[in-house]
Amino acid sequence: MDESFILSEFDKLVNSGTVIYSDKEEIIEHLDGDLKFQFLLTSALAKKPTIQLNPPATNGIDELDQKREGSDISTHGFEIGEISTSHFLVANKFCWARPHLMLVTSDGYQRQYEGLDLNDIKSLWSLLSTLDTDYVAFYNCGQDGGCSRLHKHLQLIPTPPNLFASFLDSKDGEPPRVRFEWFYCRLNPHDKTPERLLEIYNHLLEQSTKKGKGLSENFGTALPNAACPHNFILTKRWMMVLPRQRAAINKEAGVNAIGMLGYIAVATQKEIDNWIRLGLTDSLRELGVAKQAA
Repeated sequence: MDESFILSEFDKLVNSGTVIYSDKEEIIEHLDGDLKFQFLLTSALAKKPTIQLNPPATNGIDELDQKREGSDISTHGFEIGEISTSHFLVANKFCWARPHLMLVTSDGYQRQYEGLDLNDIKSLWSLLSTLDTDYVAFYNCGQDGGCSRLHKHLQLIPTPPNLFASFLDSKDGEPPRVRFEWFYCRLNPHDKTPERLLEIYNHLLEQSTKKGKGLSENFGTALPNAACPHNFILTKRWMMVLPRQRAAINKEAGVNAIGMLGYIAVATQKEIDNWIRLGLTDSLRELGVAKQAA
């Protein structure tokens, strides 16, 4: 599946009104200490539901029509095509990028609080490595990782410039002084197989779990196969995993994986003002797992 086809299908969905996207976006930068944050202000998010601070338990899945068995994501009308026997590609309903995609498991019973497996990595890498443009893929694992749906899915967008992790794009880049734990790996040519990528992910997740264990829960307690709440971010050049403690400070201040890298999509100036009032650097420290003073 090539990028020109994906963009064509995405544009059709936007033009039909099925997908909400606005190309009249504005980037607003804000410096907080040593860190430069970017707010993406877009009207496309105006009708998106806010983050639920107390989401329903796992048995609270909606039983609406046109959802795959076991799924709480309605993909009917949004589907772009199959990537593999285990995953298919859909457009996100409320988009803050062109395109904003979801890679969803064909098995509707796979859960967003589970860690990634080889099928996830295989399907993701087969897509990511064939795209002409530089894309970033991310996974919000668990309630505290910033997910809002139970059906297991990853997301992809064209890579925004000047993320906190952009130092990884160069061999000698120096990391910014973030105040939360993150673990990363620059990818060498021999790393770029699904099996090797899974090994790297599991190693980074193990490091994250040691830091994040016991700080939060995934959709309640005693869930089978539940992983430490975390964010996973992958480009063609690097991988990052960071443990999460909370999804949001309040209903207007929550972030996914990309938000933890300083790129926060919002619908209104009021949300930006709320973030600044709360303190951006301190908020990310609270949403992630705080680094201990040396």
